[in-house]
Amino acid sequence: MQNREIGPIDVARVLDAANVKYVLVGAHATNGYTGRPRATVDVDMIVQFPKKASEAIAKAFPHLRMKDTPVVIRFFDDDQEAIDLMKSNTSKLWPALLKHSTLLRVDQYKLRVPTVEGVLAAKFSAMVSIGRRMPDKMIDGGDFIRVCEANDAIDESLLQELGDLVYPGGGKEILKLVADAKAGKRLEF
Repeated sequence: MQNREIGPIDVARVLDAANVKYVLVGAHATNGYTGRPRATVDVDMIVQFPKKASEAIAKAFPHLRMKDTPVVIRFFDDDQEAIDLMKSNTSKLWPALLKHSTLLRVDQYKLRVPTVEGVLAAKFSAMVSIGRRMPDKMIDGGDFIRVCEANDAIDESLLQELGDLVYPGGGKEILKLVADAKAGKRLEF
């Protein structure tokens, strides 16, 4: 995290102590699959029990301001986003990412992250989101390309299944995007 005191391990420890199943997503999860980390300003977690998770985070980090929306519980440090707890029941993809995850050791701590297919599906979901700002979609597209370039072993069957959870027919679209990224072509989404 760039000049921030709260990182993924800090949030994971709180959620683990509260017995809340989570999976780290966003740039921090993507960084684990690219070999080329990029800066980010917040920690994004999909959580199984949002209310329980937000209570634990609020207790652990009382200086953060919380805003509960229909899809995410967002914690702010001043005006900067610090932690996003994404509600697992707001997307068909999120529960699947909780299921298709793996443990990644970071600084002697095991963080739960999606499989490479899950990271790609999460980036795909952001790239095609109608409510997402175009500059953010372009960053997501760049992340998607870097993950594809750095990972030869992608389970296309699982990826298609996850893509179809984003929207009907999304599985075919995500497979085309992976092929285009690996071929060095411009992504159209």
